[in-house]
Amino acid sequence: MDNLEVIMQEEGIWPDAKPTRKVLDSALQSTVPFAVDSLPFESWLAFIFIPKMRIIIAQKQTLPAMQITPAAQVYLNGIGHRTIAQLQTIDDIASEKGV
Repeated sequence: MDNLEVIMQEEGIWPDAKPTRKVLDSALQSTVPFAVDSLPFESWLAFIFIPKMRIIIAQKQTLPAMQITPAAQVYLNGIGHRTIAQLQTIDDIASEKGV
């Protein structure tokens, strides 16, 4: 997760400001994939996905199967190539494909 955060910062994708608690709460309640009805995809990565994954990893829980890369390719729309590659690595690990 640290690598993903650094890459997002290097590529200029990391959000400049953290969303308000109200916006984050709304995003957490969202039924729309990646809460894109509540906040931008990159904010979801930075302030929901990464913190949640850090907790899962710290607690040594099994990673849930995921496919974030296809959404990143759509929502990041041609930017963030290294971010997308890092998300593919995370998807592969979570899907037990290995790297």
